[in-house]
Amino acid sequence: MSQDREIMTWESFGVASRELAIKVAESGYEPDIILAIARGGLLSAGALGYALSVKNTYTMNVEFYTGVNERLAVPMILPPVPSLVDLKDSKILIVDDVADTDTR
Repeated sequence: MSQDREIMTWESFGVASRELAIKVAESGYEPDIILAIARGGLLSAGALGYALSVKNTYTMNVEFYTGVNERLAVPMILPPVPSLVDLKDSKILIVDDVADTDTR
């Protein structure tokens, strides 16, 4: 995993949000709900919600990072937790700001 960190300007955030929204739209996936993983996913989820015309947004608080490159053993979901009954038959787009796990 690279130790490099990208610091985005508001302009690059806008460009990246639009590019991501286009990729989601072109994939054919039409989410009913956008689930923002707080705190980092809040701004991206809002931007995607506007770009994809998805008004239903939920927030889930997850504690995993305790510092730069410092993590808990497993993510901890913090209250309040969205009711799974509300999400049962929904197509959900989960949005977070971190992409640092090498899955190759």
